[in-house]
Amino acid sequence: MAKDSRKLTWIVGEGGLLGSALRSQIGNHSESYCHWHPTIPLSWNESEKIQIQFKRIILDFKSQISTFPEWTILWAAGAGVIGSSPDALKKETETFSIFLTELENILGQDLAQGHFFLGSSAGGIWGGSEELPITEGLPPCPISEYGKQKLNQEKLLIELATSYPKFKTMIGRISNLYGTSQNLDKPQGLLSQICRSTLFRVPLTVFVPLETVRDYIFNEDCAQLIYRALKQQSSTENQSMITTKIFASEEPTSIRIILKHLYRLTKREPMIICPNQAMTHQQPAELSFISKTLVDSYRCKPLIEGLKLILEFQESLLQRGELPYPEVNLNR
Repeated sequence: MAKDSRKLTWIVGEGGLLGSALRSQIGNHSESYCHWHPTIPLSWNESEKIQIQFKRIILDFKSQISTFPEWTILWAAGAGVIGSSPDALKKETETFSIFLTELENILGQDLAQGHFFLGSSAGGIWGGSEELPITEGLPPCPISEYGKQKLNQEKLLIELATSYPKFKTMIGRISNLYGTSQNLDKPQGLLSQICRSTLFRVPLTVFVPLETVRDYIFNEDCAQLIYRALKQQSSTENQSMITTKIFASEEPTSIRIILKHLYRLTKREPMIICPNQAMTHQQPAELSFISKTLVDSYRCKPLIEGLKLILEFQESLLQRGELPYPEVNLNR
């Protein structure tokens, strides 16, 4: 049987904010990637079940790779946020460890034809950094359990990759991801939360000062940058098998500026409540990033354009009665 010239590609967590954008990106480049999707759902909260499910799915994946010259796994799974409990965050690391163990046990030397991308957190990894802007050369400095567990996940992947010298891996440290498909039930996604509160004209409690500065990257832009970076890493000119890269808009913005953008777009003053004792022990005042690895000329959309897209999407949901009413105290 003749080999398909494309890369067999599996996105773990393709229903999430990053995963859905990666899925669209793969669809836009169907001449280079063949999207593979497992046929059974995953029981993320049950370790024993998910280990069995991982084994079955990876065996199915292995049965397909012989007809492709290369394969790619994009790990975009994980529901943890800064405010998640330590136990929940450790559970995510344990799940990732189970996945990598089964991947090695089943694929073995077939890892040599593979490419693995791990979605990590730039803010979590470098939360305690005092040097700005942050680049890939700075040492990790997590100040939250979230950041510590993201770093632990990175170490697990690096440990596997060093055992298989031809196994290409990329760790993507991503800044604050946002987009129209943000899960509004999670206590994160400041931009989507503020947009929704503005549309409903209800207050939103923000537990950090309005001068807090972050880098916000639209999920579709991030997926495009990931696709381009993986392509660069796969080129014959690039010899690095283990790469860590920042994915950011490189346009840091304060919450106060975001509120001004929203007023400009809606002609409504966003209703924000800032407690006197803002919770800043896990939230640095400023985080900004510049990537020096696999540098790309691609320009992310300006933040005001991304906000406009979110507002338009949420307005359409509101008109259909499908936009969930916000809780007053959703934060970050």
